[in-house]
Formats: sequence, C-alpha cells, structure tokens
Amino acid sequence: MCGFPLYSYIMKAFSRVAPAFFLGALFLFSGLFSSCSKSLGYSLVLWHDDEHALTDGEIVQVFIRSNISHVYVIALPGTNQKVEVPLWLLSEPDSRKKTQKLRQRYADYEHTYASVKLDGLPIRQEAVNTAKQVYRLREKEIIRVLYKGKGQAVTNGRGNIEGDWLRVLTEGGTTGWCFSYNLDLFQLEDGAALTAKSESTALTPLGGAEEGEATDTVIAAVKGQHWYPEKFQTLIDRGRIDLAQMDTGYGFVIDEKSNTISITLSGTMLSWTYTGITKTKEHEYQFNGTPVKITVRRNDFIIVEYRDSSRKVQEENMVLLTANLDELLQEEAERRQKELEQLRLYGPRFESSNYGKLSFTETQGFTWSGYNLLVPSIISKDAKGSGSVSIRYFISDALKVSYDGVLTFRFDGMPGEVNFLYKITDGGLRLEDATKAQMANNVILSRSTSPLVIFFNKQ
Repeated sequence: MCGFPLYSYIMKAFSRVAPAFFLGALFLFSGLFSSCSKSLGYSLVLWHDDEHALTDGEIVQVFIRSNISHVYVIALPGTNQKVEVPLWLLSEPDSRKKTQKLRQRYADYEHTYASVKLDGLPIRQEAVNTAKQVYRLREKEIIRVLYKGKGQAVTNGRGNIEGDWLRVLTEGGTTGWCFSYNLDLFQLEDGAALTAKSESTALTPLGGAEEGEATDTVIAAVKGQHWYPEKFQTLIDRGRIDLAQMDTGYGFVIDEKSNTISITLSGTMLSWTYTGITKTKEHEYQFNGTPVKITVRRNDFIIVEYRDSSRKVQEENMVLLTANLDELLQEEAERRQKELEQLRLYGPRFESSNYGKLSFTETQGFTWSGYNLLVPSIISKDAKGSGSVSIRYFISDALKVSYDGVLTFRFDGMPGEVNFLYKITDGGLRLEDATKAQMANNVILSRSTSPLVIFFNKQ
C-alpha cells in the first residue's frame, strides 16, 4: 500500500454503504492503491510549501487527484515518498515537456511574491480595471506572482498610474490579474521572507489564547465571512436560483465579538461559544470548547466538521459566493413574477372543450372550472375551482426547446400541488401533465411516459 490518508478516507466513505457493495469497493480500491506506478503526468509547484520542502518552480510527478479531498498525491522530488498536497498548490498535470515550457513561462517571476499595500485591492478576471472582480485582497496579504501580462492602462483622472498587470495566485488557489501599483514585490528563496511577511498579518485569537493556538492569516481570512453551503454556488453557476432552498440565513459564521460560531441549514440551527482556536495541522483548526473543526481547502472553500443534536459527526462543504445572494434571490423572485405576468397578460382567460375554463388573476391566483376529466388522476376530488399558481421548478435545457417552464397549481381544498409543463402558443396555451415526469433537485429532466396534453384556446 502507498499509505495515503486518502485511501482510508475513501474506505471510510464506502463502509457506510451496503456490505456487499462495500466489499466490492474494498477490492477495487485495494487494487487501485496497491500500485502507484500509474502517473497522471507532471505539475509545476506554484507556491512554496514548507511542510514538504517544496519550492515554487519545482516539477513533481502526480499520481492521484481527489476531487473529494481536493488534493493531489505526488512523489517528493528525489525520493520514493508520496504525499498529499492541495490542488491549488500545483499546475494541472501534463506531460513533462509541456510542464517544462510552463516553468519557462513563469521563469521571470520565479520565487516572486507580493505583499498587499491596500485593503480591498481587487484581483480581476482580465487585465482591465473595469473587469469582473474574482477576489478582494486584505492589506498585507501575501500572494504569488506568476508572470507579467499586457493589459489596459490604469488611470487616476490625472494620467496613467505606474505599474504592470501581473498574473497572481492567492494562498488558496484563486488566480487572476492584479495591478502592481499597490503591491510590494519580494523574492523568496528559502521561505524566510514569506514567514516574515505573514507574521505581520497574524491576528491574536479571541477568548483565552493557549499555547499552539492559531495565529495565522489562513484562519484570519475565514473569520468575518458568511460561508454558504457549496450547493448554493452550484445552483448559481447553473443559473437555477432556488427560492425554496437558498436562504440568506443558512451557512457557517464566526462571531468574533461574542466568541460564538453557528451553523444553520434546513432543519439545523446550532451555535457554540469557543474559548480559542488551535491549529491542529496544516490548514486545519479546532474551536476550543466546541465539537467544531474546520479545514481550509481554498480561500473560498472550507469543510466544517461538527456534531449535530444527536451527537453524530457531520461534515458540510462551505464556500464564499461569487455574487450577492440577496440580489440574486430578489432578481429570481422578480423573474418568476414577470413570467406569470406575461402569461396573464397574454390571456388571461383560456378555454378547452374537454377540460374547462382557466383564468389567471393579478394576485398570482387562478380559477378553473370544468376539469372533471382530470379528477382524480391529476386533481383531487376535494379540490375547489380556485387557488394560487406559481413558478417553483426549472426545466432541463433539452426541454426548453419545447416548453416555456413549469406551472405549479395549488387548489383550495387540496393538500398537494399539481404541476404542468406549459407553452404559450399562437392562439392558446398548452399544458402537459408533469405528475410522473422525472425530477431531481427541483429540475424537471424529462417528460412523463405518454403524458396527458391539454390545449386551451385563448378567449
């Protein structure tokens, strides 16, 4: 065996599933980890790593990538020892030749780091002063300089500001462009310079500091932030803002004033008072006096481990969002309201010879009469002929070709909801029963088998 912590982590995860499946998984992964000769390629070390005596600019061989633990397994140069390092510490694995070319590209700024002079200095997506911000730096934060690029001149109203656009990397993996005017560049040959700079940014822990307690910039960056469930960012990236699942109060927060930490999720609301913070290993921190531990994977990604109300150990991935959640939720609510209003203005009254009359009101309500043929297969016999209509669910990209979205009807007197895929057509409205449609994470992925389709003429 290679002896990686990653192996035991995976085996622990598989042990929670069915025994038969676990035995199969054990056999599979035992074979996988019993030989580490297969290589993913070679990577360039991007950031000095004291723990494994790695310096930026070194080329290392990579064997395994774990997207669960966010680590690579590499061979330490000149040895047979294999260790885990964070994904952000290395370039993407490639051939040795291509990695050597990458090293040459970074050669002008090898061992070059920078200390930030201005709190809130942005890292931008492009080398343009109006480009999207991907990260805001703290005063005296240390970043790695990769290379110089060509970008748009930066002005202050009186003329161009002296400096260069630099491609930079934060400790945690965020990359982008930063203008050099507010950066102090320095060379790091053996780690001493970086240590000196980092110590100047260290914060004293709150509440009963003890020997071994964390005083570094990594935990300092975690404090004072609202960390949201990783799922929120996934939904944002997919353009599916879910008003039912995404709550601005959810997440993980450290309150330095009261020395409390809290985690709030659907069905979970826990808080603890901590007496200090101890660094237990690289980028791992224990909140003293509580069952809470966090692991910092990137500047914008942490893993929170805690015990729930039943004393079971839980883990939650938490992230810093790339956009303002309040604004996103407001925009999504307005989009849904606009979608319903468009339907109402197009009608608001529709009629089918077989399925009755359907009307939409200004208050997101509806009236529907003559739907007897839909009872009880789709609409309950207890349902009244009125209720509320809303946009709650999304449709897959494949369904967008044929449908505008999903209408959710809640009939007065009926406890459940009734969902229809809908399409505004020339002269009317087409509804398709989505009762048995395939749905996951509030997204209708595919239609029901032989669904009922209703066409209403516009009155």
